[in-house]
Formats: sequence, structure tokens, C-alpha cells
Amino acid sequence: MKKNIIMGTAGHIDHGKSSLIKALTGKDPDRLAQEKQKGITIELGYAGLELETALVSFIDVPGHEKLVKTMISGSVGFDSALFCVDGHEGIMPQTREHFSILNTIGVKYAVAAITKADRCTDEELYQTETAVRELFEGSGVTLTAVVRTSIYDNWSIDALKQAVSDCAVRVMPKTQNRCYVMRVDRVFNIKGHGTVVTGTSLFGKIAVENFVYNLRTGEKARVKGIQVHDRFAEKSVAGQRTALNLPDFSADDVRRGDIISENNKITDTNGIYAVVRAFGECSDSELIRHNKTYPVILGSESYEGRIIFYDEKVLEPSREAICFIKLDRPAVVFFNEPFVIRSASPQRSVAGGRVLGLEQTYPDRKASRGIIEHMSRYDYDAAIRGIMEIYACGFNMNEPIQFSGLFRNELAEKLTQLNIVNYYGFLMDAGMIDSFVKESLNRLKERGTLAINTLKLECTLPEQVRHDIVNRIIESGQKMGYVFDGHMLKLNFKDPFQDDAMMVLASMRQDAALSNPLLIAGKTGMSEEKVQKCLLYLCNRSLARRVDRNVYLTMELINIFTEKAEAEAAKSGGVDINRMKEFFDLPRKLLIPLMDQLDKSGLFINRSNTRILKNR
Repeated sequence: MKKNIIMGTAGHIDHGKSSLIKALTGKDPDRLAQEKQKGITIELGYAGLELETALVSFIDVPGHEKLVKTMISGSVGFDSALFCVDGHEGIMPQTREHFSILNTIGVKYAVAAITKADRCTDEELYQTETAVRELFEGSGVTLTAVVRTSIYDNWSIDALKQAVSDCAVRVMPKTQNRCYVMRVDRVFNIKGHGTVVTGTSLFGKIAVENFVYNLRTGEKARVKGIQVHDRFAEKSVAGQRTALNLPDFSADDVRRGDIISENNKITDTNGIYAVVRAFGECSDSELIRHNKTYPVILGSESYEGRIIFYDEKVLEPSREAICFIKLDRPAVVFFNEPFVIRSASPQRSVAGGRVLGLEQTYPDRKASRGIIEHMSRYDYDAAIRGIMEIYACGFNMNEPIQFSGLFRNELAEKLTQLNIVNYYGFLMDAGMIDSFVKESLNRLKERGTLAINTLKLECTLPEQVRHDIVNRIIESGQKMGYVFDGHMLKLNFKDPFQDDAMMVLASMRQDAALSNPLLIAGKTGMSEEKVQKCLLYLCNRSLARRVDRNVYLTMELINIFTEKAEAEAAKSGGVDINRMKEFFDLPRKLLIPLMDQLDKSGLFINRSNTRILKNR
């Protein structure tokens, strides 16, 4: 199977990006009549190219300074870039801005195309090529080739295709070991098929007949069809330009910027922890200042974000700092997701950053600084240890894809290595739990008993966590020879009424009519007073129940009676005392309290002495 890569264009307006894509693929990426009329790209354009080494999906972005936000939104998921520079004009303002954005979003490889070579002198081409190489030198983007091109020269287009093919070899495939995520960039309706959404598959994989969610609305839809690289496919994987047919959604249910995922536990946030790096060409008026608000481009959406640094008052050019960004509305973000910060006036990209955490994950902003610094260096061991120190009473971890760069299985292994227990996303230091269990068992040894409802933990914990800790105490106590009676752990001595109570229970099971102390005393030969104490013993252990003033029935009989009534009511619509007498040969003085037990079970409604199931 061929590798799939996303290659985005970058460069100043009118430097020939769209024309070059058309020459490479035979497809005009400019879709809108306005684009064709004006000769510039306004919206994102798409085209595919099949090469020997890979299937390349091109995303053509606008070059105009007023459309940089569209360019940034289109760059989500770029694996590589086709960097276009007019051989005559050379490097221009948007050339540099686009380059800074590519560097910020983590693009590793690029092919530079010196365009309109047929109109340039050799000197101009040499100077432009030299300037491009200098621009890339020392950056995080590796320039794999520089190709002089003209859309009228087939040889140069073939040379560019080869350069793109060679670049594709170096691109690492995106991981599929995560839940599926797509950011939507187009939504439309096809007659007879319904709603179609397109975007780049950022993580994981999805197949026809799988279910996905729109994370903004929480609504669910079945994937009826998939297209990858303009071809029908059974599945889409990370790194592919993808169209999903989602007929369960109307075209109004989804909009550009929405996130489609199979995981509906992914959450949004009103703030992010991040590392931010200022671009090198910022003027003094464009520098990022503490506690000021700036446009922040995250994914394909623009937000207003208030930047709160820990130390810096001003972020100098080419400097990096940890910060918290308060957003003007909720956003869905992922760990290490890149973003761009723009100045308000003049409108220009001035910094870039990476997401390191969600506001609700680390509610203590000041204390969490060290954790965020560790996360910025991908030092997960130190970060998780720091979390357990600061959040000693437990930590609500968000979904792994939002928490760290570790896969789910890697994170589970890491937590085990660090002796941390994961209760469905709530993390606790196993040592702290062990300490509490040990202290509780020591009290049990000293006193001989331990009432479970009196256990007081130092922390307020989710019910499932507390339940697990209590069970550990009970199981450990039982291994030490103590017994648990449903309320407390105690020494395993024999209750003086145990044998007699079991004799009473056996008699009641043998003959249900033995339902009061006087009758039972006559059958067993015990005193009526002793039978009363035995019945109390049985009731305290949920083996019998007092159903009337002096009437006792076994729980076994009550449960069988209830189950039969439920089955018959489901079959015929309801049951009354006469119907139940057909199945239980009991006197009315016992059938009446048994029917009353149906009312107390919460399963039935009593309508004129006929019991009807509530859920019917």
C-alpha cells in the first residue's frame, strides 16, 4: 500500500502556487468563480497526485495577507510543503510569514519551487535560490530540493514531480494508534447520499459502518461512505485527505472547524497551557506582552486569547516561554497541537506555540508550572511525578490524546512503572492507597472490629475509587481471618444464634406457612423468645424479611415471587392476587403481604389491586 502524504503550498500572493498545482496534477485547485475571475486563491483548494512513492494530496492555500488566517487553518495536518517563490520578485513579506508558520506547525520537509523561471534572468534565479536556501538554513524545516519551474516547461514540471516524490520518501507516516480525529474544512450535500464532510484525518483510522461524533454537538452518525484521494475506500487513516458521507447529519448539523471523532470523551476547554515562541522579525509594537489579548489561530478556528506568562512581561523576538492562554470561547485541542498568534494591528503572524495542557486538567495554575515545563520537554516521568505531588488527593486526567504524546498503552505502562493507579482517568498514587489500607488494618488489629461506614479518607474521592479502596480493606481483613457481616469487619467467632437461626431458616424454606414465631417454635421445639432472636438474626443478614406485624418470609421466597410476577405481568399486562395464587399454593394471609412486597420493589404500579410493570 502506497504512503499517503499531505503537502501544502506556501508563498506570497501571485507567486504561482495554484498554477503550479494545476500543472502538476491537471486539476485546478481554485474552485470559486471569484477566484478564477480575480486570479487569486481565496478559499482552500485541493488536488491529488499519484507518484511512484506516494499518493500526495495537495492543499493550496491563499497567499494574500488578508487571508493568512485561511492559510493557517488549511495548514492543519501538513506533512510537508511546496514552498513557492517568484524567481523575479524573490522573497516577499507573506513568503516570510508563511515560512514562520510552517516552522511553527512542525512541518519537517519542504520542496522549494522557484516559479516563473521562463520570465527571469539567470542572475535573478540565482539570487532567489540563494535567498531561499538562507531562509531555511538553521530552521526546523529541511529543504529537500530547490527546483526552477515554469508551467510552460514540461521538463521542469517533471523535475518538480521527482522532487516531490523524493520528499515523500522522507515523510514519516502519521500514527494510527490513536482514536480517529478529523477537523472539518468543508461541508456539502450530495443528492441521494446526504451530507459529506471533508478534512484531513489527523489521528487514527476510520472505516465504513463505524460511528463518529460531532464533538461540538455530541450528535452521532454512521459513516456510510469514504473517499480518499478522490477514490472510494473502505477506510481512512491518519495523514489522508478524506471525505466522509454522514447521512445521519444534515448539512446544518456540521460546520467548518467542527471535529469529527469516534471518541466522544474528548473534551473542550476555555484555556490552554502552552509554550510560545516569538517570530524573529517582530517590531516592538508587535511583541507579545503579558496579560494582553491577541488573535489565536487554533486548528481551523480563530479565538481571542489572553496571554498570561509566568515570568516575562514581554516576549522578545526568537525567545520562548511557558504561558497560560485564556480563550474567549471553548476549543477542542490536542497535546502538542500547534497554533499561531497574530498581532491585531497590523495584522501579522508574530508567534507560534504548542498546546501542553487543558485548563481543567491543572486547576492550580501557579503550582502546575513545573509540570507544564516537564511536558514541554516531553519528560513524562517527571511531569507525572509532579502531578502526584501537587494533586496528592488524586488527579482527573483528560483523554490520553489531550494529556500527552504517549499512546494509551504507553501511558498505562508508564503509570504502572510509576506505581500510580488509574481509575478510569482518575489517577492516585498507589503508595497513598496502600498507606490508608495499612492504617485501617492496624486499627482493626487493635480494636478487633472495624465499621466500614466510619472509614474516613483524608481526601474527597469519586465513589468508585472509595468503593475500590474499601473493598481492598475488606478483602485484606478477610485474608487475615476476620469476617465481614455487611457492615463491619470483626473477629471470626461463632454467633451464639447462628446454628439455631439456620435451623429456623431451613424450616421456613421447607414450609412457607411457618411464618410467625409461634408456629416456628412449635415446629423446631425452641422457645418463642429464642425464635424471635433467630428471626432478627436472619433479617439483619438479609436472609429473611418481616413483611407484616408478626409475619416473616424468607428472602428466597420473596425474590422468586417477584421474578414470577414480573414475567407474568410482562406477558399479560398485569397480575393480581388470584393470578399469583395459580403459581404459589399459599394462604391469602401470606399472598397479601407478598403482593405488598411487589409495590415496594419499585418495579410495579398498583392499579385497583392489579400490579402493572412501570416500564410498560
